[in-house]
Amino acid sequence: MTKLSHELPQLCSDEERHRLDLDEHGYCLVADAIGKDILEQIYVRLRDQAAQERSRGLTPLDDVQAAGGDDGNQYVYMLINKGRVFQELLLQPPIRSLVAHVLGEEYLLSDMAAIITHPSNGQMGMHTDQWWLPSPSEPGRVERKSGSITRNNLLAGSAERSANLINPPVVCNVLWMISDFCVDNGATRVVPGSHLSGHNPDHSSSMETVNAVGPAGTAVVFEGRTWHGADFNRASAPRHAITTNYCAPMMRQMANLTYSTRPDVIDSMPPALFPLLGFKPWGGYGATGEPHAEHIKTGSESLGELYPPALRSTGA
Repeated sequence: MTKLSHELPQLCSDEERHRLDLDEHGYCLVADAIGKDILEQIYVRLRDQAAQERSRGLTPLDDVQAAGGDDGNQYVYMLINKGRVFQELLLQPPIRSLVAHVLGEEYLLSDMAAIITHPSNGQMGMHTDQWWLPSPSEPGRVERKSGSITRNNLLAGSAERSANLINPPVVCNVLWMISDFCVDNGATRVVPGSHLSGHNPDHSSSMETVNAVGPAGTAVVFEGRTWHGADFNRASAPRHAITTNYCAPMMRQMANLTYSTRPDVIDSMPPALFPLLGFKPWGGYGATGEPHAEHIKTGSESLGELYPPALRSTGA
């Protein structure tokens, strides 16, 4: 790994240092990103929601969650629908500023989910959050067709910084520590500087990783090219975390938020969340055909078939 010019990211509240850490190391540690009163409300709401979903058999067993089994990882999806307190995580100006530093002025919430990792679980291979983005290649040489990329056939590479052109970040992830994160309970591992490698992780070689540790209320912000993965929980208690994943405004979101957000949540959302969740078209992307619509609405309000009045009155 190429030697970095200053020390690894440290837990702090210095926004300028956070931006420098993101640029050089691909991640930063934000101290006290969640106030103690809000943190307690989030923990209680998450604990209760997770318990109810599991007891009622509502825990979706996708390819990630099924691997954890009954006592493994539990994912709680679509948090936007599961408690207004979760919206607090989307409205924090310092965090929004860091996401904008990575992605630019406009971006979308791609996903908002919780991960509860029980003891003796949690090991995750190194990956990036924009693994699906094709790597730059020489003219006439396509390593992988865009629609054929999967998590299982990623291009392997080296942790050395690339001397060639590399993709920009189009994803930014914020990992909110709802529990204390320490080495024993499997705090997320990252590879500092890997965002400048120009490659997805090479699982056949050893990689120098560091654990992103901090007390509950800390946020880890890392850009989509940074190699990272959850570690094994060796402690006696579960590890609670929430991720708010963001993407560039022309990218497809992980969660279909415009379809799945409940009407009662939409009716009570603060205005700042509408463009963030994708309810506002960007440059023609996400448009519904309504030329003057400020926000996307249900399909029943979209324009349908139109006929001249004379034809319509005769049924022709």
